[in-house]
Amino acid sequence: MNVNKTKPLFFFIVKTGDQGYRRHGLDAERTKGRDEMFTVMCSGTKVVVNPQGGHLEDVSISAGGRVMQPLHRAPWRTGEDNGGIPEVFDDGVAPTLQSLSGDFFCAPFGADDITDTPEHGLPANGIWLYEQGINHEDGGVTAIFRLREPILGAKLFKQITLRPGHPVVYQRHRFIGGCGALSVAHHPMLRISEGAKLTFSKKAFGATPENAVETDASRGFSALRYPQEFDSLSSVELLGGGRQDLTVQPGPPNAEDFLILAEEKGSKLGWTAAVLPTAGYIYFAVRDPNVLPFTMLWMSNGGRKYPPFSGRHKGVIGLEEGCTFFGAGNGPSTRRNWLNDRGYKTAITLNPHGDTVVDFAFGAIPLPEGWTEVMNISVTERELVLVSPQRQRERVPFRREWLSTL
Repeated sequence: MNVNKTKPLFFFIVKTGDQGYRRHGLDAERTKGRDEMFTVMCSGTKVVVNPQGGHLEDVSISAGGRVMQPLHRAPWRTGEDNGGIPEVFDDGVAPTLQSLSGDFFCAPFGADDITDTPEHGLPANGIWLYEQGINHEDGGVTAIFRLREPILGAKLFKQITLRPGHPVVYQRHRFIGGCGALSVAHHPMLRISEGAKLTFSKKAFGATPENAVETDASRGFSALRYPQEFDSLSSVELLGGGRQDLTVQPGPPNAEDFLILAEEKGSKLGWTAAVLPTAGYIYFAVRDPNVLPFTMLWMSNGGRKYPPFSGRHKGVIGLEEGCTFFGAGNGPSTRRNWLNDRGYKTAITLNPHGDTVVDFAFGAIPLPEGWTEVMNISVTERELVLVSPQRQRERVPFRREWLSTL
């Protein structure tokens, strides 16, 4: 791959009020409707970061001669129901919902009983400030942001790195200092209305929380039975009886549901994969299961009647990776609960004298011919290896050292 060393491969556009616009790198241009966004680019792969909540507003990944946009953006963000103009809501709609796009970091995950911020806490609702941009010798780029507000006394930094030829978005969140325990999670979302097949690193069990996502029929509906525990995502009990294979998505229609999958003890690499045959690509994500021991599925398929969902948020799945007790908030996650009774961490512990790191990477590749699902993902020093049911292999350039805690 030829990389032009004479010009930076990343840029961002920063709105600076009365001081106008500061340019970082070359090729930066003000784009209508994006003048408050940060853009990071490398070899055709692009990540647009919304400083409101740090949501990855738009992600384009280049691989195999294709450009893929694997992550979901809510229709009120795309403006698809409003002439292409993002919709505006009053303060009754939380910032994290107004910005709902791509992936974002949650601390705590679910109810914020630390600062009384809306759901998913300050990282998903607060303001992220640009700190530093780095151009690496190999042509890679890193953008570093800092959350304006501290969490439990800790400063929180977001790092996004892109590498030439890597169809991967590398993310790292670093808490500097702080004291106490904190539930955390990543919140990537895919639009799977045309169908997807999900597979995962080996799980010990799955469960739904004590209460349904939607309990008021005038506001919405949840199709699964709550609570329940199950051995396989391929057989999950429904509220009205019977079972459904939730490895095949989308899930139950006109429903809003949530569940967790607990990693098998002793797992060395946590991975998630979704094959989208109509869209023609594979989404994959990797993490350290000792840091993020749960994969959580948020199945949003038209089950919420109230704004901004209004029954139109359909065919969406959150493939969320976390360390939390469901979405019950920080208190239940940091106290004794039935998940940590089984030996699973449900909160990370901040280091008052150092840093606490949460690494997560996701990417996409064109769907190889004949692939219906991903059977396994492994990692070497320089590659991710995806394996099909027929034992075909796809090798993806990857920097293993990014998963620093492995």
